[in-house]
Amino acid sequence: MAGFLDSMLDALAVFDAQDRLVFHNRRFVELFPFLEPLGDLQGLTFYALASVPSGEWRWVNDPEIYLKDRLRRHAEADGAPFLIPLENGGWVQAREHRTPDSWIVATWSDVSRLKETEARLQDAIDSVAAGLILLDSEGRITLTNSGMRQILATPDATLEPGRPLSDLLDEAVANGIFAGGAASQLAALATPGPAGEVPMEIPLHDGRWILASHRPLGNGGVVGIWTDLTAQKKREAELVAMREQLRLHTEALADFARLIAQQARNDMLTALPNRFALEERLDHLLRDGETTLIWVGVIDIDHFSGINDALGHATADELLRETGRFLRGLLRTDDTLARVGADEFAIVLTGLDESEVTSIANRLNSAVQSHVFHVGGSRLSVTVSVGLTMAQDKLRTPSSLLAAADTACRVAKESGRDRVQLYDVGDPKMRTSHQRVSWAERIRLGLELDRFRLHLQAIVDRDGNVCGYEALIRLKDSDNVCHSPGQFLPAARRLGLMCRIDSWVCHQCVDFAMRLLAAGNDQYVSMNLGVQTLSNTTFQRKLLDLIAANPGVEKTLRIEITETDDIHDAHQAASFIVELRACGLHVYLDDFGNGYNSFEVLKQLPVDGIKIDWTVTRDLLSDPIDEAQIRAAVSITDSLGLELIVEGVEEERQLIRLRELGATLFQGFYFHRPVNAETLLG
Repeated sequence: MAGFLDSMLDALAVFDAQDRLVFHNRRFVELFPFLEPLGDLQGLTFYALASVPSGEWRWVNDPEIYLKDRLRRHAEADGAPFLIPLENGGWVQAREHRTPDSWIVATWSDVSRLKETEARLQDAIDSVAAGLILLDSEGRITLTNSGMRQILATPDATLEPGRPLSDLLDEAVANGIFAGGAASQLAALATPGPAGEVPMEIPLHDGRWILASHRPLGNGGVVGIWTDLTAQKKREAELVAMREQLRLHTEALADFARLIAQQARNDMLTALPNRFALEERLDHLLRDGETTLIWVGVIDIDHFSGINDALGHATADELLRETGRFLRGLLRTDDTLARVGADEFAIVLTGLDESEVTSIANRLNSAVQSHVFHVGGSRLSVTVSVGLTMAQDKLRTPSSLLAAADTACRVAKESGRDRVQLYDVGDPKMRTSHQRVSWAERIRLGLELDRFRLHLQAIVDRDGNVCGYEALIRLKDSDNVCHSPGQFLPAARRLGLMCRIDSWVCHQCVDFAMRLLAAGNDQYVSMNLGVQTLSNTTFQRKLLDLIAANPGVEKTLRIEITETDDIHDAHQAASFIVELRACGLHVYLDDFGNGYNSFEVLKQLPVDGIKIDWTVTRDLLSDPIDEAQIRAAVSITDSLGLELIVEGVEEERQLIRLRELGATLFQGFYFHRPVNAETLLG
């Protein structure tokens, strides 16, 4: 056990009820080397350890205040994460939890690389010529760039996060930054409402002019763009054209900021809350200890994959949007409806007993069954399976509630679909699923009987030259029916079979890459690996061994990281990505723009490039948000020196616009349809 704890990447320490250290692992001393001179640390109190003068103190303004705050956090031990500076200039994230016996378990995770990535992203934001400020719903500062700090910051007027904008502007006026007469304009900017959304030309005391434009965000916050107008004011003849240019610039940045806010909590397809927002809502209800009953339901559209295959992605997407709108209209205003999966919705109902909730679920089921959806020129009638569960002693977390409701939903589908099922831990059907077993058998047979296949789709440059190929997996069953990954990979993830599938993909793709290398071909093959697989230490070791056994494979093999919405241990995944890149492999972040956390994942994982998801390209010509997202991705990749590949190019009009936006690498049916790898490579 001690050996395992000493091998942990995180530091661990345990303090007894008298706050004396009773155990620590090796990583603890590695992160805090100034404790080594004390010898055996066991028995020392936390106060004694924290009071040792160390190199950490040179990174704080007042060591005495820092020590008091550190002791306060330790005494609270509420599990909330906080940052601590290290002697070497790095950072760790600390968490301290108090046990029922008043012991304290503390962990420290090294987040130095994450902080470095945040700094690089801040540099990218700072490269924007205008001043940028983001405010929360209460008018407090959450983010500024260097341009904004140059305009407003003085020794007495700092722009630290959490500070109300109104206080900052009042101090700036008192310090003489603005010329006389600007106070009323500034007051309007600091006041939420329509008056603050009108672009304002504000004179500065040094003779410069600023155009300040504040726009509301969907989350109640505000994005402000402050642009230097001095040169334009001197050229009044060109003012009309310049204002239009500045307006477009401001709106593009506002679209970018709005997109970030929207992606965080909204599903891009249906505009409903996403899984993150739903879990946040559940966490709030559970954490506040409300005595009202809390119910969670999962609603799955029956036979959705068949509709998707028969009528195409566009019609299937429209059906999802219409289903979301229809369900929303059947619920109370304070009920929560979210999209949590490809064809799954979830609801949160409060203050109702079992009979009332069952009645609502049956009403939803019957209403969907009798409704005709007009989508894609077709009239569709669908049914839904509904699983319900109630928060109780063993179901007190968002994840456990959703898992229980999902289990009940699967049982409803296995029992014939088009029905409502309550979660009952004593029901044998909750422990076994005919469909799950069926998929498990098909996937295992696919692995044992070599029924998986890889198809390759070309990746081309702006001139149409093939640079490489993405490997796309298929599964043929005993009836020789070919299944797309959307049909069997979700089941494989639930069944815990992804590591086996990913291992098969790795061996196949390494073989293809070595064949390209032997042929003297400068093209490459790119394989998809889930972030959970990449975080598996056994898989990591096997992949590194496979690479080592095939010298030169790094020249013709690349990796695309998928399933980033399920990332749990970013540090573990990031560490392995660093190892892969040290071997010479290029690593890409796949499905960028499809999910709430693409930009956050980019901050956490040190990749060589990103691939824009096909859903963003699909609506590029009709949705300004998607265009703004691609423009932002081009800007960020250029700033960080990353490669950008745009997936889903199907029309020449899309290609022309993508080239205008600065994209240079493309993938999609316009260039090439997936072909069996053996056929393509010969």
